[in-house]
Amino acid sequence: MVSEQPDGARSIFPKVASFSLATFSSKDFIVKDFIEGLSTTSLAAHRRSGIQTTAFDPKPYIRTFEAALDRLKELDQDLSERESDLKEGVRRAELDHTRTIERLGSKFNQTLQEFQRLDASISDGGGTAVRIGGELEQLDQQRQRAADAMFLIKCYSDFCRGDASRLEALRGTRKIEDSIKCAVVARQLMMVARRTEGNNQSKDLIEKFSETLEKDLLKQFDKAYRKAKQEKDMLKQYDKAYRKTKWENMKGCAKVLYDFNGGASVTQIFVNQHDFFINMENLVTGEIIAEGDIWEKLPDPDVEPPGVEPSLQKLIREVKHVFESESEIIANVFPQPEQVLGKFLQRVFQQSIQQRLEIVLQTTEKLSTLAYLRTLQAARLCIGQLVDELKAHGLTEHPSPLSSTTTLVIDQNLEELFLPYLGGSSYIDREKISLDQLYAGVLLKFNLFHSRRKKMQNMTYFDRMKISATKVSTEVRAQAALEKANSTDPPTTGGAWSRVLGVRRVDITGSEDTGAAPTFPGGGGGGAADKLGGLLHASEADGALSIDTAKRMLRWLAEAVGRSLELSPSSDTPKDVLTLLTLLIDHMRKGYLETALDAALETAEAATGKSEPDLGYFSEIKPATVIMTLMFGFINTALIPLASASLTVRREMMILNNASVSVLEGKIDRVVQKTLDVVLGWISGLLGKQKKSDYRPKDDDVSLTTLQTLTAASIVAFLAKVHAMAVATLSGQNLTAFLIELAASLLSLVLEHMKKFTVNAAGGIMLTKDVSAYHAVVKGWGIKEVREGWEFAQEVANLFVVGQGALRERLADKVGVLSRVRPGMLKVWLCRREDYVAAGIEKLLSE
Repeated sequence: MVSEQPDGARSIFPKVASFSLATFSSKDFIVKDFIEGLSTTSLAAHRRSGIQTTAFDPKPYIRTFEAALDRLKELDQDLSERESDLKEGVRRAELDHTRTIERLGSKFNQTLQEFQRLDASISDGGGTAVRIGGELEQLDQQRQRAADAMFLIKCYSDFCRGDASRLEALRGTRKIEDSIKCAVVARQLMMVARRTEGNNQSKDLIEKFSETLEKDLLKQFDKAYRKAKQEKDMLKQYDKAYRKTKWENMKGCAKVLYDFNGGASVTQIFVNQHDFFINMENLVTGEIIAEGDIWEKLPDPDVEPPGVEPSLQKLIREVKHVFESESEIIANVFPQPEQVLGKFLQRVFQQSIQQRLEIVLQTTEKLSTLAYLRTLQAARLCIGQLVDELKAHGLTEHPSPLSSTTTLVIDQNLEELFLPYLGGSSYIDREKISLDQLYAGVLLKFNLFHSRRKKMQNMTYFDRMKISATKVSTEVRAQAALEKANSTDPPTTGGAWSRVLGVRRVDITGSEDTGAAPTFPGGGGGGAADKLGGLLHASEADGALSIDTAKRMLRWLAEAVGRSLELSPSSDTPKDVLTLLTLLIDHMRKGYLETALDAALETAEAATGKSEPDLGYFSEIKPATVIMTLMFGFINTALIPLASASLTVRREMMILNNASVSVLEGKIDRVVQKTLDVVLGWISGLLGKQKKSDYRPKDDDVSLTTLQTLTAASIVAFLAKVHAMAVATLSGQNLTAFLIELAASLLSLVLEHMKKFTVNAAGGIMLTKDVSAYHAVVKGWGIKEVREGWEFAQEVANLFVVGQGALRERLADKVGVLSRVRPGMLKVWLCRREDYVAAGIEKLLSE
């Protein structure tokens, strides 16, 4: 920084301390401190001058800063000169660097050109060497062909002389290379012998030698294979090198035979002589014994499918194990392992699996069609899983996917295996037969009950002709179902079928295990139905609709739909679903719901009115409605969506579905309407039996304890029964509509009824009590739509008990229900008052 002058200096011009470039290049240099240092020097010099004045004197500062400025100019000039020198040095250095780079680049290009010339000369020499090597190889091949031709000519000459020692010696070395050469020469000799005419002896000798050679090689291959398999069974764990050594002989024999005849013989002996096809456990012998839990579940439709038949499942596991173990041998031994593996798998599918599957399906078909279908589905699923596992394992020691060729072979064998069972319409036809049998069985008692019910009715000749076909068909199915339940098939079949029918096993003669067989209601008649009447007991409950039965039928159909989706091609799904829908409509709609609704309608129409009608048939409406909801819900959510791939089939299914809904709803409406007619007819009959004296009693006949007629009491009791039946059967808007119709019709009957009787004072009280009883019953139903009508009826009844003055006030009232009716309209009722003229009511109405 700036330093002060010593105290001994007396100059009035302060001398600024010298500073250099180092002062400004220091990290600690601060401009503020530098200026303050200069100012402090000037202030110190001013004080030493001894001048005492309060005025500010700028001269010391000016001198100090002028001296500093001069010094800074000197430093700036020095710095500029140094900067110029450095720039000149940099320019000269850059010029030297550029010259050096150019010189090095020129040398590098020269070196690169020399390298290219050297590379070209080397390439020319290599090409010459390759050409010389190719020519030498060609000459060697020609030499080898000449040697082979010479050896072939010598061998053929030997065979012409009847001598085969040359080839025998070559074959006797037991070396793979010699065996291969021997096989090639033998094949060539055969070709020469076939082209040469007139030397049959040498030809026969060559053929004999070739046969001997092939048999010997096959024998060596089989011996090596047996030995390797035996040692493999003894040593479960052995290293790769050991296996490779043991398979070397097999590989050599296979190589020779492939060169000799394309490998057909060695492939055949490997496949045909394999232990898997010789083992007695894998051979299909005899029939399967249908015993065990699985055979009880297979024909039972109410039990989940039990899975694969044990013997078939065991065979499939064995196939998987053999494939995984033999594929390693095939991969290491045969020159074309994929071809051998395809032959092996084809033999497994066409012989072992196919024969076992046929016997299993034949056995289950004896149980039932359902057991056959369940077994077919389980077998298809299990064998399909086997195929997927075989594809994933591959033909290597470490599992990897198979080639596309072998995969195609496996898929083709799988398709051909199930083609007889799934091809065309054979599968869906069996599904139809199975469901038809199950539905006929579960509806057996239902159909028998209604068949006999029709026989009990009085029918004309044309009616009998109309139902004869249906009755005969029902009885034939019933007879077949009963014989099935009592057949001599395995117990599991009859037991499952009996559970479907809902009966215990009986014999054909009609005797049960627990005693004599019950008789069918109705009795009489001949034919199959009469015999069944002695074997089966069909009660009223059996002839009624059952929601549980409908659920069982839908569950069986759902199983069939799921099975068809799994077994049938996707292109056949719409057609199959339409077939199953048609079957469901035939049995559940026509054979079940329509039969029950027709029976209910016939019962309603048969009501004569001579006695109180039995409305028990009306209870069929509720289960019919629930079953319809279940059935059409299943159709709309499960069946119709599956036909989306075919617009034509989907449209046909929707038309059939909508038609079924319309038919069933129409039948239910007719039953409800006919029931209303029956109810109103009975009420009308009761009102018609009303005594004239009920509303015109003598004074001594009137009792305060019996202010209600017997007719009214009967109607009220009957209406209570009808209401309870309607509430138990109908619901929602259907119940409301039924009660509205009943209440409105009852109101009309009551109003008409009041017009028919002459009523005195005491009878008016009876009439009012009767109408009040009707009104109370209807009011308890909670129907708002007929409230005013019944209030009007009540007011009209009250007009029979009021005097002339009160009647005038009633008619003049502007508030009640009667205020909306002209007095003249009430004449049809008021004229039935006994005092109509005497009390001046006629005059009152005319006023």
